[in-house]
Amino acid sequence: MAISLSTVLLAVTVPALAYWLYWRWANRRMLRLAAVVPGPPALPVLGNALMFLTNTTEQLQKIAKLFDEYGDYVRFWLGPELAIAVKNPTDIRTLLSSNKLNQKGPLYNLMKPFIGPGILSGGPTWRLHRKIVTPSYNKKSVQQFSKVFNSEAEQLVRVLRNKRSDTYDIYYDVLTCTTQCVCQTLMGLSKEDSMQLPNLTEIVRKTQSMYNLIFKRMTLWWLQIPFIYWLTGHKKQQDHFFRLIDDFTSIILEKRRKALKTEVVDEELRSVVDRLIQSGELNDQEIKHEMFTLFTTSQEAAAKIAAGVMMILAHLPDWQEKVYEEIQEVVGSSPVTESHIKELHYLDMVYKETLRYFSIAAFIQRTVEEEITINDSKITLPVGTSLIIPIHVLHRDPKHWEEPLKAKPERFLPENVKNRDPNAFIPFSLGPMDCLGRVFATAMIKTIVVHVIRSVHLEADGVIDDIPLEVAISVRSANGYQVRSRVRKEQNGVKANGVVHN
Repeated sequence: MAISLSTVLLAVTVPALAYWLYWRWANRRMLRLAAVVPGPPALPVLGNALMFLTNTTEQLQKIAKLFDEYGDYVRFWLGPELAIAVKNPTDIRTLLSSNKLNQKGPLYNLMKPFIGPGILSGGPTWRLHRKIVTPSYNKKSVQQFSKVFNSEAEQLVRVLRNKRSDTYDIYYDVLTCTTQCVCQTLMGLSKEDSMQLPNLTEIVRKTQSMYNLIFKRMTLWWLQIPFIYWLTGHKKQQDHFFRLIDDFTSIILEKRRKALKTEVVDEELRSVVDRLIQSGELNDQEIKHEMFTLFTTSQEAAAKIAAGVMMILAHLPDWQEKVYEEIQEVVGSSPVTESHIKELHYLDMVYKETLRYFSIAAFIQRTVEEEITINDSKITLPVGTSLIIPIHVLHRDPKHWEEPLKAKPERFLPENVKNRDPNAFIPFSLGPMDCLGRVFATAMIKTIVVHVIRSVHLEADGVIDDIPLEVAISVRSANGYQVRSRVRKEQNGVKANGVVHN
């Protein structure tokens, strides 16, 4: 006997409706608290997910428009998942410093196939693992790494001095430099060993593709369905990355484990790999996951920031001149030291403006583990809420930044800083889960920039506020970091303020 279409629809609709009613009853407090927060109307089942089905540049613009329309607190639904985005600087500090939000948000779960649960992605072990490796990132250790930073920066300068006068993307040359710095410090390898790592070039070149893949799954909900992920070929791409990462980390782990049997390494020079091995707290797979986490977040992010600093200097010749003169006065032709870095105030302003303009992370996400109130107790975030801190939007909020789409290092002059809410600038996040490598990255990036700017003069076409951006975990220039470089003049062996054509 044939079953009628109406019978089939009834059989599907009734259970779906029953489940929907049950879900609303079970989450009645969440729904009541969420209703207090302004936000766009949501569709049944899908919520507001369709809003974000666009390219990454437009996603940044759409998120900014939500805040323009609804204010500093915006509620939206990604399917049944409640997300509340907060842009108020005072509440951001309160939230990120709270022990009620010491768990990463669900989007970080999509990173775990690549890097496992741990320091970056969260999970039960993040605090222990972070404690083990933290000494390699403190000031004493970073001072010991200075010799490597200077040596690799000198190698980068040799490459740039041989460039023709054509425009090129400086990012890839800088990336080679930061990769070698990280291999010879945090990974604990010698120069020779790091140069001989198999697949290193492929891993470095394809890291951005890996980030793009992860970000696609974060923003395109259907790619979180395993069959569709496989059908579209993304699973095959992911498996290729897995093999590269496993081979790469296995070789480093083997080298360091073998070396530790005979080497005695000073405490300040111990690599994160050595610390993870000698702690006895992690198995090999956990070590490899954390190793790759710390490798890629150090060399790739630092290269973007350093390339961003150089591109901004190329677009702002007056600021490049200030930085150059300051370098000549403070550092001269000597290797860069920690004391030099502290005195390079103009460079620091350009560095901070780069961190504002190209946010290391477009946003961060936390899961609310206990209810917490914000906005002078007007809003309560319910348990299970995905808290979004939109760093990129915060760093371009006209309430805190005049002409936010322009690159203006003078924003960080002392007289301008004191008139701005300090929590409106959080490039390295805040609280117990903040960026582990801020001291390491700052020293490495500034050392590289000093060597480059005192040796070559940078130029660029167009204006900095016309540069399109894209986001794939971090924010980057969509068209790369395009500059031209010319070798600076030398007079009697002393670099002078001028350039000569190659």
